Amino acid sequence: MGNTWPAFRRGPLPQGLALARWDDAFCDALLRLLQLGDCPADTAILGDGRLLELYYAILKGDAGDCARRAFGVGNEIARAIEHLSSRLDEAVTIDDMATQAGMSRAVFHRKFKQATTMSPIQFVKSMRLNSAAMKIAGGMNVSEAAMEVGYVSSSQFSREFKRMYGQSPRLWVQSRLAPQE
Repeated sequence: MGNTWPAFRRGPLPQGLALARWDDAFCDALLRLLQLGDCPADTAILGDGRLLELYYAILKGDAGDCARRAFGVGNEIARAIEHLSSRLDEAVTIDDMATQAGMSRAVFHRKFKQATTMSPIQFVKSMRLNSAAMKIAGGMNVSEAAMEVGYVSSSQFSREFKRMYGQSPRLWVQSRLAPQE
């Protein structure tokens, strides 16, 4: 069986992530993933598969070329992100991530920002807060979720969570639990 991925386009690489048309496959995969939101059991059992389906739809769609260039196999930035994602509860520094990618701190920072449109520190915070939000949505208490993603200060966690989500973790979870009209 031959290579089924579309050939890479020639020309300059895009800066950061590009916008792409939401095709039917992407919309369907995203909808199926979002439908898991209210049921922790469904999320636990089906979540990883639905997330893989969404990734596959992205790679096959208009954003595929850009995503493969930014996060493809062998990409140093992708390896650093994977390294980070398995260590959210640890104090991972930019120097650690640069070492994982085999780059100097300055080169890593520049390439990371080109690939993700965020600084490494912003990205780490975003990953930690998103992971904590998923844990809180799944029923974990706020303090426990904060500690599991590497925060030692619950007040710092609450401040950063509020900056990202627009409300405190407790209000955020209450708004998710409120009956939808």
